[in-house]
Amino acid sequence: MMRNSEQCPHGAIAKRRKVPTISLCNLPTDILSMILSLLPINDAVRTSLLSKKLKHAWCSHSNLTFDKGTMRKTYFRPSTGYYGLLKDKEFITKVDAVLHQHSGMGVEHMEIKFGLHSKHADHIDRWVNFAIASRTKEFVINLSGRPKSTYFRELSCGNKRITREEPYNLSSQLFSPSNGSYLQCLELRTVSLQLPSDFKGFLNLKSLSLVDVRITDEDVQSMLSKCNLLEFLEIAYCRMVTRIRMLHSLDRLKHLVVDICPKLQEIELNCSPTTLKYAGPVIPSISVSTSRLTNISIVFLTYQSSLSYIATGFPSTSPRLETLTLLCYEHEKTIVPERPFKFTYLRNLRLELVISDYEIRKTDVLDYAYLLKIAPFMETLELSMWMIGWHRPYCKEDGELRIGLPHKHAHLKSVRISGFFGQKDQVELALHSLRSSIALEKMEITPKLEISNNLALHDCCYEKEHYVGGHRIATEFVCKADNRNVVNVVSPVRQP
Repeated sequence: MMRNSEQCPHGAIAKRRKVPTISLCNLPTDILSMILSLLPINDAVRTSLLSKKLKHAWCSHSNLTFDKGTMRKTYFRPSTGYYGLLKDKEFITKVDAVLHQHSGMGVEHMEIKFGLHSKHADHIDRWVNFAIASRTKEFVINLSGRPKSTYFRELSCGNKRITREEPYNLSSQLFSPSNGSYLQCLELRTVSLQLPSDFKGFLNLKSLSLVDVRITDEDVQSMLSKCNLLEFLEIAYCRMVTRIRMLHSLDRLKHLVVDICPKLQEIELNCSPTTLKYAGPVIPSISVSTSRLTNISIVFLTYQSSLSYIATGFPSTSPRLETLTLLCYEHEKTIVPERPFKFTYLRNLRLELVISDYEIRKTDVLDYAYLLKIAPFMETLELSMWMIGWHRPYCKEDGELRIGLPHKHAHLKSVRISGFFGQKDQVELALHSLRSSIALEKMEITPKLEISNNLALHDCCYEKEHYVGGHRIATEFVCKADNRNVVNVVSPVRQP
């Protein structure tokens, strides 16, 4: 067989066309730089070893992300299967080496994500100055060295973190009048921030995130008053903040996130966001316009009646609310108003309940059938429960199941109930929802705990005692009443 030729039908031999090969080295410099910018910075730097033309091609890399992954050690330990532990001195050396060779032009995103402190201030200041000189549009300084979820677990339990090192004090150069006009996104984590007296604001800033930042109420207000184009604002785990107050109009703010600021008492903003997310140990005074609010997510870490809060609290002031997620700790029976506010726009509701009745049972899960009454156009309902205390699956000794008049709900299509341990009032709620929802297409019931933020105990604490019983009761009573074949009881037992 010939390699470069092939036999034609009439016996003539024709040469096969040679398909030209495309090499990175043959591409124009601007296209080459764009391709390399799609790679992590460490991989982009390694391409400099391939040819002379590629030696400096990465030097206009637009995405400079420096973390344990991109700055990891180059050797691999077969015994452990992991790369060697990266120490702070090695991290600093690697970042300095990259920035020293970088052209300082075309930087869209720069991120520093590593556990550093005030003793590293000289190095961090140098990186901040690089971001300023390169006119970086998105700048992230994350000096925590740990996942964000650990803050939630720490502060939700009321623990006070012992800070071994003083946090880095962010360079005032970033806030000077001539240096902030190019920033569009700024994310700060585990730093100390004090605005200079001549701070004029970030004229083009659209996204601001302050997580575990040491900052005063006055500086928060000053920053917000001079960032008129903000669309996203996050203030989370800031231990000094007691009030988030801004009377100056923030017309463009769409998304507001406030997570566990332990001393926070008041949120007063002149804005009309479309989404609001809040988590905290207390219920602050929330004063924002609700005219455009369509999505609310709230986590209360103290006892609060969810039904009462939905019917008479902040959600009831949001006439166009479409999606509501609420987590509450419950320990008493709820008294609901006779003529409640009707959520005519509400389509999706997720309710997470931590029900703690250690001695005498006061809560009644069947009360949550009230949700069908106040949300007549709801399409999806998720009810996640964690029953803390003494439990027993329903049996005849508990009395007859309560069967009230079903409330005909014409729009509910999907129901999911988790944390179903098979208690009497849980069975009654499931049956009420099944019989009332005439358009129901799917109902899933599972005994597994699905409380967010890792607040519930691990599955192993419940599997033997409650999971099997909950599955049995759901199958025996709810599936038996299902005439439309819409109920699916998820088995908690792992298949071998």
